[in-house]
Amino acid sequence: MPTERFYRLPEEKKRIIRDAAFKEFARVPIDKVSINQIIKEADISRGSFYTYFEDKWDLLGYIFEESQARIHHLCSVYLEESEGDIWYMLQRIMDGLLESCSEQEKFDFVKNALSHASSDELVSSLSGSKQECDRLNDELLRYIFLHYNKGQLRPMEYGEFFAFFQFAMFAIAVEVKRFFEGTSLEEIRESFKLRIDILRRGVCPPEPGDAS
Repeated sequence: MPTERFYRLPEEKKRIIRDAAFKEFARVPIDKVSINQIIKEADISRGSFYTYFEDKWDLLGYIFEESQARIHHLCSVYLEESEGDIWYMLQRIMDGLLESCSEQEKFDFVKNALSHASSDELVSSLSGSKQECDRLNDELLRYIFLHYNKGQLRPMEYGEFFAFFQFAMFAIAVEVKRFFEGTSLEEIRESFKLRIDILRRGVCPPEPGDAS
């Protein structure tokens, strides 16, 4: 994770460093990323870089953490503007990710990251901020659990809701991965609709005597 010194920087300076890093991670495969290029683009010294981050993998972990935080924020926004419609929220997140990843620089960034998805360095960069990400995930889930329209799902405790939401987010992740493998947007939207419909309606007929 970035150091406290980095987090104390003005927001504009953090944005400049983040944008410079994003540009470099999108430009070349991750193992060829140049810290020299990042510090040149961000107009900081090499010494300053290493007071903010341990290495480029630490910086990459920060970018992923920031992206996750933005998705969490959008979840709460979409839930609020739809008066708790959890299906609307999931669809807007899916649409937003596809739109974002259609931008060339973001497409290149994610594609480069996916090409190293099984590398020890990438796994380490993600696990370094795992505790913070787990905290954010728990906060988000509890917020959604408290604010979604209870008429849309059968009554359930938090543990069941947690499992349901994991399935929903997995459906989104699978379709985003298929997008980067070259699947058309039309196919992805149809596949996502099918996955969500299965979550929404189930696959089994009601048990005899089941009032639900």
